[in-house]
Amino acid sequence: MIAVTELTTFDELANLRVTWRELWEKTPNASFVQSWDWMRSYWRAYGDNQELRTLLVTLRTRPIGIVPLVTRQVSTALGNASVLTWPTNSFVPFYGAIGPNPAATLSTAFSHVSKTRRHWNALELPQIDEFGHDNFRTKNALRNARLKPCRNGAVQHPVVEMLDNWDNYMGQRNLSSRMEFVQAEKHVSHFGPVSFHRWRPEGGKVGETDRRWDLFRVFEAIHRDTNSRLRRPDRELALMKDAHPAAVDAGAVEFCTLTVSGRPAACAYNYRKDGRLENVFLGVREEYGEATLTCLLGYMLRDSFMRDDTSIAFHPRDERRVTTWGNSSITSIAYGHYAKLSPAAQLLRRRRVADAGEIPAERQPVEVASDDQAAVSASESPLKVYSGA
Repeated sequence: MIAVTELTTFDELANLRVTWRELWEKTPNASFVQSWDWMRSYWRAYGDNQELRTLLVTLRTRPIGIVPLVTRQVSTALGNASVLTWPTNSFVPFYGAIGPNPAATLSTAFSHVSKTRRHWNALELPQIDEFGHDNFRTKNALRNARLKPCRNGAVQHPVVEMLDNWDNYMGQRNLSSRMEFVQAEKHVSHFGPVSFHRWRPEGGKVGETDRRWDLFRVFEAIHRDTNSRLRRPDRELALMKDAHPAAVDAGAVEFCTLTVSGRPAACAYNYRKDGRLENVFLGVREEYGEATLTCLLGYMLRDSFMRDDTSIAFHPRDERRVTTWGNSSITSIAYGHYAKLSPAAQLLRRRRVADAGEIPAERQPVEVASDDQAAVSASESPLKVYSGA
């Protein structure tokens, strides 16, 4: 029998940490922000004005997936809308269910949400990898649960795909991009000797657990000195700092610095898993200029090619800063469902649509081999409309 258990207190969630970590390790295309440790830090930073509603999906008492959700209040001109959503900020491109069986997990969880008493009047699920690993699982789970979803937003992230070697990659850059890197190196060298450093701990499994708070303090100093438009809010910084030790233990973090005459001038803080990098912060001291950041990115990418990394995704706010390097992009889609009889929810829906801009057209689901049905038999599967990939 497939069933759902709701976890609404942090103590209940803490009892799930071992199971969460096991399922996270099996999650396709997982990110550190989907880990238990991130959830713990998120709740410490944001839990004072939100309510937990994490859903554990089990099959014959065996956990097969987790859907982390929170309820938060979003103000509108017609009062607050109570929004059920992911416990995440825009740190990384994608978010979703935890575990190796996303279709079964999502369909079971949202069927439960639709049938239980509603303490929310809007459901918003941003950061959906509709064109990739999600492959319409989330959208069809909502449809199956009679929670008609609307696509009310899209965010495009610049990406560097490392499919070849550094020389071939640079050969594919246009002349102006290559010259920009050369000129950036010359510009930075005028300030003094330049060196690049990368700290990438492999985690507790191999005994690399030094927190390197000295580097984190470098990050904080550069963050204070960087352009105000590109700074992280205080709560996000508190979240990053709280999650840092766990990220080190998981081997899920790295820190890159460019020093000039021995002084840190620019830095990058990245999360990583299975060769994929997700840039969380790019910063440069204003006195050195953006050319210093171009130089840092060039050295970081060259080193990543040598380490056989596969890709690095950047935040949209940094698109102009990484345009020299990007050779691809990924798009995350936001889904929403809004109670028809709630004026605040309907006003929020109109706001999201107005802010959405151009949303990429839908495409057909990709036919791929599924592991969802291997864990959930046909007689017990909640997938009535879409058996999906």
